[in-house]
Amino acid sequence: MAHDEFLDHEDEVIVLEDENGEEHQFVLGEVLTVDNKDYAVLLPLDDSMEEGVIFRIDGEDGEQMVLSEIEDDEEWQRVVDAYNDELFDDSEEEDED
Repeated sequence: MAHDEFLDHEDEVIVLEDENGEEHQFVLGEVLTVDNKDYAVLLPLDDSMEEGVIFRIDGEDGEQMVLSEIEDDEEWQRVVDAYNDELFDDSEEEDED
């Protein structure tokens, strides 16, 4: 999947429920491709969560992304490393300007 396919999702609010039944609002911050799989980085809109969350994108259902939790520790680490690498690359580019 190309990253451009998800640009129209950026401003949509995504509501996720945690293990305590509390709802949290997120927006799509970024889509990463790692090992030919796409991952959604969701950034919180509310103050109750300090950091974002990452889900694997397992296709689409109509106009909605199908998100799955990453349960494999090695897969999780590869995605986090790729996200951190991208953040580091972006901050270097901003410093060069």
